[in-house]
Amino acid sequence: MRIIFLNSWFGKAGEPFLDFIKDESAKTDIYCLVEVSPHLYSNLSKKLPGFNGFYQKGLNSEVLKTVCGQTIFLRKDINVEKEGKITIYRQSDEDVGFMQFSELKVGKKTIWLGNVHGKSLPGDKLDTPVRLQQSGKIIDFFAQKKGLKIIGGDFNLNPDTKSIAMFEAVGYINLIKKFDIKNTRNHLSWEQAERQSKEEGRKFFGRQHFADYVFVSPEVKVSKFEVPYSEVSDHLPQILEFDL
Repeated sequence: MRIIFLNSWFGKAGEPFLDFIKDESAKTDIYCLVEVSPHLYSNLSKKLPGFNGFYQKGLNSEVLKTVCGQTIFLRKDINVEKEGKITIYRQSDEDVGFMQFSELKVGKKTIWLGNVHGKSLPGDKLDTPVRLQQSGKIIDFFAQKKGLKIIGGDFNLNPDTKSIAMFEAVGYINLIKKFDIKNTRNHLSWEQAERQSKEEGRKFFGRQHFADYVFVSPEVKVSKFEVPYSEVSDHLPQILEFDL
């Protein structure tokens, strides 16, 4: 099976983003996307007629002037047992994040899938009490689940944080580390951060190379994992292939 995890950046890259999604669909079974507005979800659904889409609405962002949602698209021959979301952090009514999840049945195998959009502030991507609690909530949610477990997305964390190490401590394999991935961001993200620091007075934390991760339980037979360079978003796609 093949899964693509990607922060969609609300489709700001335009047609190159939609073309990437469509072009990859012939060899992809599952898409897990974050930063998806209702309008973008509608456009994605048109590009993926062979998939069932599940959309979870997030906050209505006054800054972004849109709804910050998440979506999972599944090839239509994949059976969905459960689908929903859980809150992974809440600092105020205007600062809430969640993880979208699904329980899938493929043949005799059960797959638990987590689509994560972690807390973005502060922009240093270091440990905070909220981020540590966020990792704990994700780990606790899957702790008693039976089957293969795959958790991925934009965690907004540096690789050397305790918030990342927590997943490894309970047995998950960090594919970013295992496959020695050097970067999950591109120049679009760096240029945006520098521009915002000048125009909005935000602190600039330098060129950050990581934010995105995929964790798998040991039973997942990974055949390939890559993070190819692209400019279809300000994040790079994480592409996982595994055998059942």
